[in-house]
Amino acid sequence: MSTLTPTAPEQTLPIRPAVAPPARLRWWQVLAIVAAAFNARTSVTAVGAALPEIRAALGLGTGAVVVLTALPCLCIAATTCLVPLLRRRMGTQTGIVLFLGFLLTGQAIRVAEGQWLLLAGTALACCAIGGTQVLLPAVCQQLGGRRAAGLTMLSASTIGAGAATATATTPWLTEIGGWRAGLGAWIVPVAFALLLWAPQSSTPRITAPQLEKPRRPLLRSPGAWYLTTFMGLQSLQALSLLSWQPVLLRTTGADPAQAAALSTNTLVVSIAASAVITASCYRRTTHIGRWMVLTTCSGGLGLLGLLIAPSAAPVLWAALLGVGMAALAPAMAAIPVQAADGDETTRLSAMVQGFGYLLAAIGPALIGTLTDATSNAEWTLTALLFCNLVQLLFAALSNRLPAQAEAPARLPKTAPEVRPVPPG
Repeated sequence: MSTLTPTAPEQTLPIRPAVAPPARLRWWQVLAIVAAAFNARTSVTAVGAALPEIRAALGLGTGAVVVLTALPCLCIAATTCLVPLLRRRMGTQTGIVLFLGFLLTGQAIRVAEGQWLLLAGTALACCAIGGTQVLLPAVCQQLGGRRAAGLTMLSASTIGAGAATATATTPWLTEIGGWRAGLGAWIVPVAFALLLWAPQSSTPRITAPQLEKPRRPLLRSPGAWYLTTFMGLQSLQALSLLSWQPVLLRTTGADPAQAAALSTNTLVVSIAASAVITASCYRRTTHIGRWMVLTTCSGGLGLLGLLIAPSAAPVLWAALLGVGMAALAPAMAAIPVQAADGDETTRLSAMVQGFGYLLAAIGPALIGTLTDATSNAEWTLTALLFCNLVQLLFAALSNRLPAQAEAPARLPKTAPEVRPVPPG
């Protein structure tokens, strides 16, 4: 009578894993990811910081300014749909090298003579930013393994740090050397990132054996839409504040110097909050959903304070808004957590950022219209507060995702079951 317990030789059957274990994460790989993420906002925020000088030098009309300020969200959203196909053809790391090359080319073109070259170079740079942002969660999952969420959150924090750095230093650079120096200076960090990534594009790709499984239709996934809507509303508020916060603060009674200082305080707090969130979620991904809720609540309290009592505690309101802008970090980190593999991570990242930035594109235009149409900031702050409440709803829904059956199935951590081999 045969036994159901397999013998030692039978327990060593060649069982292929679903995903090959990632190699050990090297410090230079982390540096490369940070360098790529740093450049994912600088070329956008630098234009906003130098916009008065650009408009005066090139004689840009209102239509050209509207196009120039709307290009980032539109180009990022338009590029995202092509990234999953591109990744399947050439790989994640080679794709990042390609987009960094486009980013370098676009930034070089736009500092040439003429407003059409400025628009064309900005469009190419923004398309490159969209591709880089979509691929960052996938490359973090590919290189980071179990630390993918923490690595993605680190990249998201670096994106915010790059945006704040460009916003703070571009006016100073523009004052020294003109608007071309203010925009052209950001070619240097792109070239540095490209030098770090270029050797990786020549590394042969090793494809791990994958289990045959159907691709999850993300467009019919409620969880994917929860995260997409959260990302869109978060980006809408963040881009609106980056563009209009000094103006809004001045309409609430702050003088120009105080408005500039409070806006800088918001950016500094957002960087610090992103670092704290990254440290909190590096080992415990279960904190990601909670931070989505907490950062949204903080941003809402800051908006409510500006609406009800703007002069009572302006520094506190600016700090709360900075914590709210840090919601990008948990939103980006949730992408690899909710995806089953690298291909799904790329598709989910493309969906979240593509549709999300289409929604975000409404923000600056809406806030600008309300600000110009009214003599105070009440209607503008009310609109932002309403968006914040809707964002809080989707943050709460996204926080429930790990407990739902809709989350993608993962391999068990225990050893795979070994079925007995019949004797003879």
